[in-house]
Amino acid sequence: MIAKEKSEAPCFRISGRVRETCRFHLSQLLAMETVEFNDLLMACGSGEPKGRINSCRGILLTDIINMAGVITSDHNDTKKMYVVASSDDGYTTLFSWQELFNTTVGEGVIVLLEKDGRRVYEDFGRVDLFSTGDFLSGARYVKRLFDLRILMIE
Repeated sequence: MIAKEKSEAPCFRISGRVRETCRFHLSQLLAMETVEFNDLLMACGSGEPKGRINSCRGILLTDIINMAGVITSDHNDTKKMYVVASSDDGYTTLFSWQELFNTTVGEGVIVLLEKDGRRVYEDFGRVDLFSTGDFLSGARYVKRLFDLRILMIE
């Protein structure tokens, strides 16, 4: 069960095919196990280079999803599921369930806490979402993550 902090606004929530909507607070995220990545190229959807991330640290998105209590009624449900990630300004991207849990891409999709030695949440109180394994990584870089929806094609 996700702990609920009363004095702290949540960074983001997970809704959709979960037992109940989960709200993740910064204090919870900072207490979780993290992973680190180094020397990552940033490129927009056209392939234009947008710089490098020398180092970053965050929590695997799969670890967070596993905490949410995803609802499945059939063993094939996850083959039809996807995750929609949105920022507080409406920017949206998605990941398939199989991509996150059944490929190497999922081993690098992180809720970003630190980038190049700077805490990403300091300015807005929100964390970012980043796919370290994408060739065109800018297209699925969600700044100020607000909402994760777990949905299924019917």
